[in-house]
Amino acid sequence: MHVHQEYLLQLCASLTTLLCLCLCAAPKMLWHKKIKALRCYLLVLGWLGSLLLFLSYWQVETEIPHVSPPIMRNSDKLNHASPPLQHQDKNRLKKIMKHCNPPERIQKHTEGAVHHPYKLTGILIAFRHGDRGPLIQVRNISTIHCGHRDFDKNYYNRFLTDIKNASKENAFTNFLGPFVKYPLYPSSTMCTIGHLTSQGIAQHLTLGKILKSIYFNDMHLLNPDFKSDDVIVHCTKFRRTFQSLMAFLYAFLPSFNMTRIRLNSSKNVHFCNNDCHCEKIGYYDQKHDTEKHEYRKSHPGIIELVKKINPLIKAHALSPDITNPSVIRDVLLTYVCHNSPLPCRFNCVGIEDVSSLLSFEEWEAKQKRTTSQRRGAKLKSYGLLKSIVSYMDAMIGDEKPKVVIFSGHDKTLKSLLDSLGVPSYQAPYYASRVIFEVYQNTSSQGVTPNYKSDYHFRVIFNGKDLTKFLPFCKSVVIKQLKSGNVKKGSISLCPVETLSRYIKGDYFLEFNVNSFKAACKK
Repeated sequence: MHVHQEYLLQLCASLTTLLCLCLCAAPKMLWHKKIKALRCYLLVLGWLGSLLLFLSYWQVETEIPHVSPPIMRNSDKLNHASPPLQHQDKNRLKKIMKHCNPPERIQKHTEGAVHHPYKLTGILIAFRHGDRGPLIQVRNISTIHCGHRDFDKNYYNRFLTDIKNASKENAFTNFLGPFVKYPLYPSSTMCTIGHLTSQGIAQHLTLGKILKSIYFNDMHLLNPDFKSDDVIVHCTKFRRTFQSLMAFLYAFLPSFNMTRIRLNSSKNVHFCNNDCHCEKIGYYDQKHDTEKHEYRKSHPGIIELVKKINPLIKAHALSPDITNPSVIRDVLLTYVCHNSPLPCRFNCVGIEDVSSLLSFEEWEAKQKRTTSQRRGAKLKSYGLLKSIVSYMDAMIGDEKPKVVIFSGHDKTLKSLLDSLGVPSYQAPYYASRVIFEVYQNTSSQGVTPNYKSDYHFRVIFNGKDLTKFLPFCKSVVIKQLKSGNVKKGSISLCPVETLSRYIKGDYFLEFNVNSFKAACKK
């Protein structure tokens, strides 16, 4: 019997004894008063008896000899039911990790591989922001640790210290302009929706160091005392693109003086400038979504896989279903890229499920570009390509700017590559980059009446030369890359004039019009 029940019995006995003593000690008390006292005693005793009966019933109901184990919470299952990633298929895990693009994987490839008689005149860099949390609310997102790992920890900490100190100066505040209220780096070690992680910072510190070594240390494009009009920077108004840019500039510039550069904000992820409004973009996007839906219908296994994973990752039972494989892939990479156990509930997501989603995405990316996809991309990226041509002309005529940077998104790079007519490419990872290198052929300088014909460019995506794949460009292979006797690609150049003619003339041929305005209304 519980302690509180024993206590109540003792209390009843004490009250009975007390009443008997009182009645015996007061022989002269009138009988009606004695009866009244007895009645009060009986009422109190009845109340205590009822309470004792209730507690006895409660004891029988709760003291079950064999208690069933408690239902495990989702967070418990996430941490304990799913096997650690390092214990899963290592070959699959290795292939998946390339999609995370960890800092140690970012390396120099064919950037800056053009030499005499070609002289580097300028570069234009468009990159995707670094690693971030998922774009939607998912189950147990707060359990995923997104803090900094040990990769290049000293350099990472130096960046934090220097950027904090610089932010106290008035000149730095003026440089930030429209981004002045944005935090300069991620402050949380937890994954948060759509925000950059510490790994995203590390990715862009690594990328910045590599490109600095190529273009400044080796090719001497900029000196430490560069001027304010030598570097122009554009950034979309998202915290993740801004923080990625800060890390990149810190590692990339010859000297840490960001106040010398011009920082411009873009409200559009495609940097369309004055060529943003277009009625037809929504039409082509909707048509392309229908085409992608048909792709998925031809892969019933993917549809079933999405149905299986959806209840395991959505935030609540009443949350909208997640039916897009790309969204699910994005969510699952948050777990994998941060070495967190894959989500579990009634069953678990396996590493083979993530692999299947990524394989489907790679297959989808290699399909021939449909008319709606290509046209939609051309309309989105027209303003950006116009800016690129304009900057190239300035690099040729005024020798300024030397460097132009666009800090954007995967959509930025996809539409840009599609608008250039690149037939297929790997979906842009975090911190992916597209680089336009502009060169002058010094051996023919002054020989031709049109000096622009001395200038060429090349397009590099994540270190791979894509110039020869541009359909509008009659590229010239100037170098064959080999490993022993095995060909490993080539270095090609394309005349700057061809890109200019493409944008001003042939760009809208497939629309049967000759201007952006007409293509948007037709």
